[in-house]
Amino acid sequence: MTTSQNTQNYFSTSQAAKVLGLSVGTVQRMVQNGVFKAFVTHGGHRRILSTSLNDYCQKQGVSTSGLVPAHPVAQIYVLHDGAHMTPALSDLSAWSCVTVMTHPLDLMDMGQELAVLFVDARMAWLHTSPAHLHNARMQNTHIILYNSQHLPANSLFTERQNLHLFAGDISTDLVDGYLLCLQQQQPETTRCH
Repeated sequence: MTTSQNTQNYFSTSQAAKVLGLSVGTVQRMVQNGVFKAFVTHGGHRRILSTSLNDYCQKQGVSTSGLVPAHPVAQIYVLHDGAHMTPALSDLSAWSCVTVMTHPLDLMDMGQELAVLFVDARMAWLHTSPAHLHNARMQNTHIILYNSQHLPANSLFTERQNLHLFAGDISTDLVDGYLLCLQQQQPETTRCH
């Protein structure tokens, strides 16, 4: 299963309200009524897609000068053992900045350098031939190996730089925690869900 959504700039309801000269409550109702294309974050906050707000402003004759959307976050990839699917993976697949993969060949399709990769240690191939994880595109990638209790002592994967072990399974909290740390390091970065 490969799930990918393009990271798109967005506005909070308070940003949109300021641009439109409306109350936040009015903008929230507009989102609920389908006036704007938007999504709701894990924390319950509405995020309006920039294209939707721009289209609305053009139709209403509202100036879009100075309209600066929130910065998108870096794309996060999760490589998970397909034999152990969890509800958390369905939730993560819906996040705009997360791509869930269940086959190692999915890594070969990616052309850009990865910032972070969450990897399930239960995948047998990982310990004997993690070649996809050592190519030039992955040199600076931070890898978070979850279910790390399944990592054999002689795994070739342990030679990897920037490797962080996590004993638990993948969860929205684990990814959210990573995003929170990233946001503290780079304050201009926004959350993706």
